[in-house]
Amino acid sequence: MTETPGVTLLPVLPPGVRSVKDSVFVYSRIGDVALLPCTKLTSAGCSSITWTFFRGGRVRYTEEVTGGRVNLDSDKSNRTAVASNCSLVLSDLTMEDAGSYVCLENKEAVTDVYLSLLSVSLGSPITELRPGGNLFLTCILFTYYDAGSCKPYSNVFRVNWLDEDGKQLHKDDRRYKLTENTRCNVTLRIKLQAEDNDRKWSCQVDTTKNNKVTFLNFRSSFLFQNAHTDQTVKPLVTEECRAELPISRIVLCAVLPLMVCIVGFFTWKSEHKRAKTSAAVIELQDVY
Repeated sequence: MTETPGVTLLPVLPPGVRSVKDSVFVYSRIGDVALLPCTKLTSAGCSSITWTFFRGGRVRYTEEVTGGRVNLDSDKSNRTAVASNCSLVLSDLTMEDAGSYVCLENKEAVTDVYLSLLSVSLGSPITELRPGGNLFLTCILFTYYDAGSCKPYSNVFRVNWLDEDGKQLHKDDRRYKLTENTRCNVTLRIKLQAEDNDRKWSCQVDTTKNNKVTFLNFRSSFLFQNAHTDQTVKPLVTEECRAELPISRIVLCAVLPLMVCIVGFFTWKSEHKRAKTSAAVIELQDVY
């Protein structure tokens, strides 16, 4: 059977006759919506339909849909819907959704759906998004049978990084460094140049038979345009009050000297009065 993402070839059969169950491979992205098809149904409506979910690693088996209705006990219930053709719709996808789904009609399996999810994460602080900075991007495919790791002996998947022109990046390039943690977990390090501002970098999943199944893009938009940007923090109050300063600082610059003069005047007046009082006391002492 041809493995085409999200597409199933249906044989023409007499009504009520069913061939072997279909296997469908679906690839999507974290945060997106996935449509899991239920094929070769022999009855109208979805009242006889059940959807189950199985995830490897930490073995987990749940029943997501029973009798055509979403199981409210499922942790996916608020993100799950049943389409009019009984397909399962999953929205706001998370890595926990990667796994094997089975559509059953009258408790008989009719379609196996294998959902894998792609994610790209930024491993650099935003201050590195500038010419001369180092951009670290990690692409992970959470697979249907071994979410997030891809067993070493698996040759079903491979994750590749592409530049904006769709050219695959290689380890021997001076500007790029690729670290292949597993077939499904690859980190790209880029030594950024001025022309990389707003440039697109793509993570691509390749399967057997050279199927390019999905892309996930990242744009390197610079925070700073220069390789050496002056980030010196200026003091709150400076000796000069320039027009481009915020209004609060302008008011501060104007009022502060006036306040200093007022305080100085009252201080001088108080000291002058105290001095006169002291002189009067001395004169009285001299009289008596």
